[in-house]
Amino acid sequence: MRIDDPLWPVVRETSRQLLRSTKIHLEIPTEFQKDVEAILLDISDYQPAKTQFPSFSTSTRNDVCMYERDGEDGSLVLIGYIGMVEPESDVRWIKMPVHDGWKELISACRDLHEAGYPGCIGCGGPNSELPWNENKSRSRLK
Repeated sequence: MRIDDPLWPVVRETSRQLLRSTKIHLEIPTEFQKDVEAILLDISDYQPAKTQFPSFSTSTRNDVCMYERDGEDGSLVLIGYIGMVEPESDVRWIKMPVHDGWKELISACRDLHEAGYPGCIGCGGPNSELPWNENKSRSRLK
């Protein structure tokens, strides 16, 4: 994916969230399980001090849901979605067919790790330290 693609910012932001948060849970199609296991190994290799890793479960759905665990009660809150059905307006939406979107997310995770993320300053890309604006992201898709 090129930097001028309108989905590039949301793919990068979703990747950053996956790599840095300690409370992520992915719900993925079964065929993506080996990819998730590889990303978890990469997180372990690139972030050796990290002790909490994303969890995942498989489903028969044709999309990817990324949740964050609520700190108080452990409930799951949808924060990222790969698929063609528009989620709620506060969810990072990678509007792509699930296989294409997943491939881009995994590629961005690897690129970020190789750049030193999350232990570096600025390697997350332009505006990576600013709060995410999903409305602005979706406006690029129109």
